[in-house]
Amino acid sequence: MLTDRQKAMLDLAGETFKYAGSLDSAARERFELSPTRYWQEVSVLLRTPEAAAYRPALVARLNNRRRTYSRPIQRILTRQN
Repeated sequence: MLTDRQKAMLDLAGETFKYAGSLDSAARERFELSPTRYWQEVSVLLRTPEAAAYRPALVARLNNRRRTYSRPIQRILTRQN
């Protein structure tokens, strides 16, 4: 079961912001986390079935985005070896 804080973190990740950096500022204000640490915690949440049950469309969208961004990095790393 997700805590209220974890639900709020997922809700924030699903919000849309008009200006660049607004989500980062909101993460600092609401959770007292750096943007990097916020996304690390959200990334862990995205792997849980509880998060998928709470916000299935958001979790699917963020997981797809994460996979899309990680593919080019994986290709670069495999070429170097």
